[in-house]
Amino acid sequence: MRTAKTTSILAVVLAAVSTPLTGQLMDSRHQIELRLGVWNQISNVRTEIGSGGLATTVGSSGFLGGLAYGHWLSEAVAVRVSVGGLLAQVDTEIDGSGVSSEAASVGQILVGARYYFPRSTYGTSVRPFLGAGVGTVIGSQVASRVGTVLSTETRTEPALGGELSAGIDFLLSRHFLTSIGLGYLLMTAFDQPIGGSDNYSGPQLSLGFGYVF
Repeated sequence: MRTAKTTSILAVVLAAVSTPLTGQLMDSRHQIELRLGVWNQISNVRTEIGSGGLATTVGSSGFLGGLAYGHWLSEAVAVRVSVGGLLAQVDTEIDGSGVSSEAASVGQILVGARYYFPRSTYGTSVRPFLGAGVGTVIGSQVASRVGTVLSTETRTEPALGGELSAGIDFLLSRHFLTSIGLGYLLMTAFDQPIGGSDNYSGPQLSLGFGYVF
């Protein structure tokens, strides 16, 4: 409910500041976009002091970041390639024999398309869309130990993923736009957990800043 309310408020604000452009056609144009937002993760910071030493765990804050490239095949359809991810978890433990740390991240590479509607919005500065994409979700975990001997272990887990989304593009000028989108990431589970979880499916809210050429 809170995510939907936030999305509605941002959409109203962006519509208010968008320049009322006319004749702004997108057919055959390209876009590079920076995406920032939040995933479905909950922040978790834990510190424990015991007989063995100090242990600190920092879970994901849910921050989402990434880049996307888009190309309009027509006024109604744009194809997209997006790359993004988040820091899933960081663990640090200090004891008498040394320091051990573990960091995990989850990324996604998706190829998809957006469909813009209704037709009456073509050539205007506010353009709603529906989107879908498929690709790969990659989990990466690095563990290191510093003591009498330095050791490092890296593990990568791939999984199939897909995304359904809906949002609005706001054309600020001929070369700049911003967008707001609400999506849902679907993925198969990792064979082994990454950052304390084997599946990161869930909703995500993103804000995009794009350059159009």
